[in-house]
Amino acid sequence: MSSHALPPSPSFAWRKTSPSPTGLARAVGTILGVVAAVCTLADDGQSLGHDALEVRASPALFDDPGLYERRMTYRRAAYAARTGRRSDYRKGLAELADYALRPYLVFYDARRRASGLSAQRAREVRAELAGTPLQDRFFDHWMESQASNGRWKTYLDNYQPTYNIVARCHYIRALIISGRREEAYEQIPGLWLSPRSQPDECDPAFQSWINASRLDQETAWTRLLMALGENEVILARYLLRFFDRANARAARLTYDAHVRPQLVRSLSRFANNELGRRALGHGIVRYAKRDAERALGIWREARESYDFEPNHHRSIQSQVMAEAANAGLVPDDGPIGYTPALTERVAEGLIRHGKWPEAILWITALPPETASQGRWRYWLGRSLIDSGEGETAGRDHLAQIASWRTFYGLLAAQDLGREPGFLPRPASNDHAALRALLAVPAVRRMVELFAVGDTSNAVREWQHALKTLPSDRHQILVELTFAMGWIDQAIAGAWEADLRDLVAVRFPTPYLGLYRRSAFEANLPPELLLAISRRESAFNPRARSPAGARGLMQLMPATSRLIADRIRDRRPNAEDLYRPETNIRLGAHHLARLMDRYGRNRALVAAAYNAGEGRVERWLEEASGMPTPVWIERIPFRETRDYVKNVLFYHYIYRQKVGEPGPVLDAHERTIP
Repeated sequence: MSSHALPPSPSFAWRKTSPSPTGLARAVGTILGVVAAVCTLADDGQSLGHDALEVRASPALFDDPGLYERRMTYRRAAYAARTGRRSDYRKGLAELADYALRPYLVFYDARRRASGLSAQRAREVRAELAGTPLQDRFFDHWMESQASNGRWKTYLDNYQPTYNIVARCHYIRALIISGRREEAYEQIPGLWLSPRSQPDECDPAFQSWINASRLDQETAWTRLLMALGENEVILARYLLRFFDRANARAARLTYDAHVRPQLVRSLSRFANNELGRRALGHGIVRYAKRDAERALGIWREARESYDFEPNHHRSIQSQVMAEAANAGLVPDDGPIGYTPALTERVAEGLIRHGKWPEAILWITALPPETASQGRWRYWLGRSLIDSGEGETAGRDHLAQIASWRTFYGLLAAQDLGREPGFLPRPASNDHAALRALLAVPAVRRMVELFAVGDTSNAVREWQHALKTLPSDRHQILVELTFAMGWIDQAIAGAWEADLRDLVAVRFPTPYLGLYRRSAFEANLPPELLLAISRRESAFNPRARSPAGARGLMQLMPATSRLIADRIRDRRPNAEDLYRPETNIRLGAHHLARLMDRYGRNRALVAAAYNAGEGRVERWLEEASGMPTPVWIERIPFRETRDYVKNVLFYHYIYRQKVGEPGPVLDAHERTIP
């Protein structure tokens, strides 16, 4: 299945990584005149069924019979600009003097010729592109062309401060070449100190700095520990070359203790000096991730035998205790002195193992901004109830979040025997506001880019519009995007615009007939297929994950072939998986087998769909009878934990919209079988 990063709690959450572009938009011609609302909500008589929640079809907003031809002229002119056919480019530019995408023609032509443009001409082009996302993109490209051609004086004369690492490294290199070495060397540590390898463009500046003997041992140690902290072992091994004779052995031992943490079982390897204690402390923390109980014993012995500085002692102690709690061991100290992140990790571990009295102590020690989150409010309530130390107080905590639009809000309502009380935001359906919005240049460019199939640039313009529009127009922008048929961007945009209760947009039902047909064939609720697709692809049929999963339900080609073999169907090729009817049908059969295997427990099914059945089988060991919410918290992969919560939450929403309303967890799903 696809691998998308998630927000930490599924509060109407969506993926962070966007699917691949959809190609040529089908919305050509009069966009809003022909596009009806892609989804409407079934009137169930409850909070989700009101007509006001629908995004309705809009009347024609473009009374312009020549618009289609201008779009086709633009496509031809853009191709000419990108390929150097300047006569055709100039002709198109003249014909499109008032067209919204004219800046893109200028951009494509100037970018192709960037290395030959003078600084004066580059500044003129930049001014012509002012107010668009192209302004800085062009100038950055022009600056890169100056660096590529060794025009370092021009680079210095035109450089402007930026967060771009490559540009900063070019600037430092230009300073060195121009003789301003001290100014350059002062800036290098801030770039060199990174837990990951920096771009190759930085190497000349770094090498000059190193050759000038400006790299000191403490800086080398800092970066080594940063790299090991991110488990960047290749970079860490490379960094060993920068240690002098006095530090080399300890640095190598620190590296070895990272890749072979069992070395800490022989304390005699580690000297009782600053460098030896540094290596030992890192190794013990690393070993705790593999064998927390044994590492805890080694740490108890080491802290009696070694002269750790108080801050170093406290750091090792808290990290080892966090790993111990994750393994089901109760910390032998209290939360005082722990960082907020480690306090949270200890609390997570105690919850996973049902250590309710201890969990209360650690949850209440969380910073207020963390403790106020729905996740921790829920688990504090459950801990109070399940520990027997405060049923009334625990139920009060649950009651306070039972109306929240989160997975934990739904759990709290279910635990209290209540119906969730949140209300979706109604659609505005303000056609006058939509017309006014189209007068905003960034919005009009976004619309036209989507119409001509340039989705990547349309996303940039969408984000540019969101940043420049007043907040009271954000919902109109999202509804316009939805009405254009750009569903995945509308879903993403509703999250970015903090419109998490705009249910009509965030939980649409495209291809509903296909979902219902495939669900019937596979004996599944269609709302579950919708929930999986919403999480996997945001209903982008052309979505493709970095791992190669494709389509609405993000099927891997190998998995889809196995499914086809099992149901005695034709094996699909990779392109077939982008067809909604094929993808949904095969995904439904895959999901049906998982439902049968896991007793129709949707938490287990979602985990298997995301992480694989083999992992789920390991996670189920010794879990029989465990409350399902606790089991979900025990899933070791944060991505899968959040995936399961999202699917359950999304299924709840879709049950209200198009199916039989039901709880977030059905009766048979509340404990692990």
